[in-house]
Amino acid sequence: MLILDFDGVLINSLDEVALTAYNATTGKLVTSLADLPTALVGLFQRNRYHVQSIGDGILLMEWCLNYYRSAAEKMLNPHEYEAVISDAVGSLTDRTLRIYETRGRFIAKDPECWLGLHHPYQPLWDQLIQRQKLSFVLLTNKNRDATLRLCRHFGLGIQAADVYSGDRGTGKVENMRQIQERFGNQEFDFIDDSVKNLRDLEKSLDVGNKIIRLLLASWGYTGPQDEKVAQEYGYPVLNQKDLISLLDQDRLKQNSS
Repeated sequence: MLILDFDGVLINSLDEVALTAYNATTGKLVTSLADLPTALVGLFQRNRYHVQSIGDGILLMEWCLNYYRSAAEKMLNPHEYEAVISDAVGSLTDRTLRIYETRGRFIAKDPECWLGLHHPYQPLWDQLIQRQKLSFVLLTNKNRDATLRLCRHFGLGIQAADVYSGDRGTGKVENMRQIQERFGNQEFDFIDDSVKNLRDLEKSLDVGNKIIRLLLASWGYTGPQDEKVAQEYGYPVLNQKDLISLLDQDRLKQNSS
């Protein structure tokens, strides 16, 4: 069975996340990237791949606001990013909920503008739509409402129960356990664009028995060394063509069962 991450695997939300992180950090409600300094947006998006739980996007944006004038081309290394988030005041859960609340205010103010900041990754998105009977679930740090809005807007049919989201600060490890409990002892392929997420799952769950196969999406929010690091950990690196082939294999398995 396929388990898919959402942001960075199915949807490119870099522009929306930059705006929402800015608004959550400053308390403003800007709805256009044109209203932000170009250097600020570029610095945040360049370093977006570091952010694992979206609440830490606030800490990254705070750093970008301090340094975009003097270090616009800076790319943080992993140790530097850890230093940025290590002195956080308040809990990750609180920051995550602030992101979700800010996103909700954005949607309420201008839903069409909000939707327009997202772009499905092609050809993968259309290939999923064409395989309407394919069974898969989403495992994402995004909130469920935003995820379902985007799926429906761009034509991907999925039930709310099949979206394992970051609501209430729930992480991917806890949600993966819920998926395992729901679907039982079968093989899972999980595709994410974050090596950090894959490592957390491997450390926290029993993946040594190959029930869960961890795979890195090469087209998402990946850093310059992520493919190499993923391969060193034994995670296959897929492009979209590879994943589409995996969709067909999974459909064949389901049809033969």
